Amino acid sequence: MLKAPVLLSLCFALTFAQPKIESRRTPVLKVGGQTFRDLNKNGRLDKYEDWRLPVDQRVADLVSQMTVEEKAGLMIHTSLMGFTGPNGEVLDAAAPGAGFGPPRATTSGPPNRALNGRPNMNNVTPMDRPNPAETILKRNIRWVLVRPNPREPAEVTAKFHNGLQEMAEGSRLGIPIAFSSDPRHAVRRTGPPAPPNISQWPEQLGLGAIGDAEAVREFGRIAAKELRAIGIAVTLSPMADVATEPRWGRISGTFGEDAELVAKLTKAYIEGFQGKKLGPESVLCVTKHFPGDGPVKDGYDPHNNYGKWTIYPGHNFDYHLIPFKSAFEAVTGAIMTGYFIPVGKDTVAIAYSRAMTTDLLRDKMGFNGLVVTDWLRNMPWGAEKLSEKDRQKQMVLAGIDQIGGDNDPKYIIESVRDRSISEARLDVSAKRVLKPMFELGLFEDPFVDAEGAKNLVASREFMEAGHRAQVKSLVLLKNANGTLPAAKKKIYVENMSKEEAGKYGTVVENPAEAELALIRVNAAYANYPYGGSFFAATRVGTLAYADAANSKELDAIKKLAATGVPTVVIVEMDRPGILTEFIDSVAAVLASFGTTDAAALDVVFGRYSPSGKLPVNLPSDMPSVMAQAADVPHDLDDPLFKFGFGLTYR
Repeated sequence: MLKAPVLLSLCFALTFAQPKIESRRTPVLKVGGQTFRDLNKNGRLDKYEDWRLPVDQRVADLVSQMTVEEKAGLMIHTSLMGFTGPNGEVLDAAAPGAGFGPPRATTSGPPNRALNGRPNMNNVTPMDRPNPAETILKRNIRWVLVRPNPREPAEVTAKFHNGLQEMAEGSRLGIPIAFSSDPRHAVRRTGPPAPPNISQWPEQLGLGAIGDAEAVREFGRIAAKELRAIGIAVTLSPMADVATEPRWGRISGTFGEDAELVAKLTKAYIEGFQGKKLGPESVLCVTKHFPGDGPVKDGYDPHNNYGKWTIYPGHNFDYHLIPFKSAFEAVTGAIMTGYFIPVGKDTVAIAYSRAMTTDLLRDKMGFNGLVVTDWLRNMPWGAEKLSEKDRQKQMVLAGIDQIGGDNDPKYIIESVRDRSISEARLDVSAKRVLKPMFELGLFEDPFVDAEGAKNLVASREFMEAGHRAQVKSLVLLKNANGTLPAAKKKIYVENMSKEEAGKYGTVVENPAEAELALIRVNAAYANYPYGGSFFAATRVGTLAYADAANSKELDAIKKLAATGVPTVVIVEMDRPGILTEFIDSVAAVLASFGTTDAAALDVVFGRYSPSGKLPVNLPSDMPSVMAQAADVPHDLDDPLFKFGFGLTYR
C-alpha cells in the first residue's frame, strides 16, 4: 500500500505535468525544474505565466496588468486577409486582389422593386485596412478571423500564423492570438479545380442527413486536429439555427428543420471539436446565431436590409432555443448573436438588445461565457441612426463581449474615457475573452509545426473519413424498377466528372448510345433582388424550376429523360427543392448535401448502399411554401417527401 507522502507526490506530479513550451521572442524561465514563458519579459514568474495555477487566477492577474487600450483590443474580433506571402511570410501590405475594397453597401427598399440606385450605407464610416503590425501591436487585437484559401498549402498557412504569433509574442504582455475560421471542410464544387488542402466533408446539412451523433463527433475530432495543426483554435460554428423557413439561403449550413435533431447534432459537434473540456488539442466552438436565424421573413437573409427580421406567426420562438440549450450542455466556448430583429421581442437586432443578450441568454438561460456579435458593421438593424461609437457602446452595455468584423477598439476606448462605459465593464469581458485562451494552451505554446501540418492535414486517413461521410449523407428519393445500384455499362454523364464516371463503365458522348444517363443539378433558386447584397452567391426565392434563375437545369433533365435512357438525377440540395416538375419522368433521384462526384458514383453503382435521411421536408409546390409559418417545422401541406425519408438498396 502506498503511504500518504508518496500519494501526495504522485498527485503533485500529475497535477503539474510540464506542458509543451515554445518561445521565439520571449525569455524562458526555469522554476523548480520546470519551464515557463516570461511573456512580459520582467525576469520573474508572474501568476498569469504560471501554468500550475487555476485559470481564473491567471486571468485575474493578467487583467490587473492590462491597460484600457489592451482590454478594449480583446473586445474586437477582426478579419485579416491578403497578408500571406507565397512561403507563409507575413506581408506589410495586402496582396493585390485580396478583397480589401470599401465596405459593401446594403441596399434599401422591399424586394422585387427596382433599385433607386442609391446604396444605404447606414451611417457607416468605411473601415481602414490596417496591416498585421498595426492590428496586433498598436490596436492590441488578439482574435483574428482568417479566411480559407483553397489553393494555399497547409504548411504555408501554418507558417503565416506562426509569424503573426511571433509578432504578438513580442508585445508588452506577450498575449497570443486566437485564430478563428468559418467552416472550411465542405466539398467545393465551384471555382477552379485545386487539390484539397483540408479533408472534404458534406455540408452541415449533410451531417444532418446522416443524423448520427457519433458520425458528427468524428467529423469534429478530425476537423479540430486539422485546424489546430495550421494554428486555428476557434471555429465560428456550428449553426444551431432551425431551418423552418424553406426559402432561406443558408439552410445548407444548418442541421435541418427539426429542433430535436439539431439539438442532438449540435451537442455532438461541440463535443467533437472541443472534447470533454477545452484543452491544447481543442477547437473552441462559437455556436450561432442566437436566438435562432431560421424563421427569417420571406426567406431573405438578415445580412440585407430587406431581410432583417425574424418572424413568429406560429408563436414558436422558444422552439428555436432548444438547440442552444443543448450547446450549453456541451459547454460551447462561445455564442454568436444573430443579425436580425426578432419581431415582437425587440425593435433592435440581437447584438444591440439587452433583452436578448443579457435578460434571455445570460440571466434566463444561464450562459456566462463569451458572447460575440456576427460580422455586423454594415448591418446595424434598429440602430441605423446611431453613430458608430454609440452603436458599440449599446452593444457593450447590452452584454456583448466581442464585436465581430470590426478592426479598431477606439470607440470602446473613447466610451471608457468619457465614462459612458466603466473600466470594470471592460474587465468582465476581458476575463471572458482570456479564459478560453488559457484553456486552449495558447499562453504556453501558440506555435505549430508547419511540416507536421503538411503531413497531417488532408491526409489519406482524414480524406477517406470525409468520403465515407459524404456517401452516408446522400439520400435516395426515387429508385424506379430497381434502377440502382447500376451495373457497369455505357454511361452518359452531364455536369459530372467523366474521369470519375469512367471508373464504373464506358463513358459515351451521345446519350442515345448510353444504357444509363447521370446528371447533376442544383435545386431551383432565384437570384438576390439587389446588386451589392451580402451572401449574393447563396440562393433565395422560388424552390420550383419554372420561374427559377436556373430553369435551364430542368430543361436539361427533361431532354435527357426524353431520350428514353434511364436517367439518374443528383440534386444539390442547398435548400429543400421542389422536384415535382421532373421526378415522374426519371428513373432515380438522389439528394446531395455537398458530395464529390466520386461519392455520388459510389452510391449509384452500389459500392455503398444509401443510408441518408432527409433533414428537411421537401415541398410539392410553391403555394404550400408560401402558406407555411416561418417559425414552425413540419408544417408544409402535403410535402412530396417528408422529413426522415430515405430509401436504401436493402
